[in-house]
Amino acid sequence: MSSGTKKELFKVRFWGARGTMASMAPNTPRYGGNTACVEVNCGSETLILDAGSGLRLLGDEIMKRVKRSDAAGEKRKRLNLLFTHCHYDHISGLPFFAPFFDPKARIDIWSGHLEGPDKTERMVLNYMRPPFFPVGPEVFSAKLRYRDFEPRDVLRPCPGVKVSTMSLDHHDNCVGFRIDFAGRSVCYITDTTHNPEAIDERIVEFVRGTDLMIYDGTYSDAEFPQFWNFGHSTWEEGMRISQAADVKRYCIFHHRPSRSDAALDRIAAQCKAKFRRSYVAYEGLQLKL
Repeated sequence: MSSGTKKELFKVRFWGARGTMASMAPNTPRYGGNTACVEVNCGSETLILDAGSGLRLLGDEIMKRVKRSDAAGEKRKRLNLLFTHCHYDHISGLPFFAPFFDPKARIDIWSGHLEGPDKTERMVLNYMRPPFFPVGPEVFSAKLRYRDFEPRDVLRPCPGVKVSTMSLDHHDNCVGFRIDFAGRSVCYITDTTHNPEAIDERIVEFVRGTDLMIYDGTYSDAEFPQFWNFGHSTWEEGMRISQAADVKRYCIFHHRPSRSDAALDRIAAQCKAKFRRSYVAYEGLQLKL
């Protein structure tokens, strides 16, 4: 769409915001218990960040949209699923994603955290095999493409969409994403740790000026000394990065399994007092950029 006209749709929706493991409990109904899965709509194109347990819910919703588009005679678009890494909380929903079982679906699966050739296909094959899972990806009927990249590569998954990548400090490697579309951007920085003595300038430069940063707020600064080697960060560190990098909006993500709705409400209030345009991610939260 040319400049001077109405902005194209650029929207983020959270289908799972929990980290480490799913946590369906009486004290988490508002924020939800599903693990990492974020839908990013860039105009008519759909990017999916991670395949935690929230992916199942997203898949069901996508199939409802497919039925509506088929009825309207609209052409189907390719889906792009991008993995930060393949720890269980980021991949557990993959076998239950309904579009994988649609012969008309076209889905590109991207990853860059492993080493060697055919890394993305290996990741899926190694996860969906006995004794960890009863069937392999041969049960999928969709048209799949496994797409490998290296951290720092720039990806062009669909027209008008630029995805920059960077390596993050996490066990078994992890990748952060910056999605630029129609003059706006969203950064997805999850599963990374930090040095309490110095801000991570690599991340600051990567996210600088972004319209929205989604950041790993698993712990608080008070909790961090106990969990410093677990590969995660704090919501306060995300706030400090946001301030240093002139981030417009900041969203706390990857909540501890034990973090209750009441505790997350307190974090939201504390963060908003210092960084007004901040959010705590919950299932169903939608942010337009």
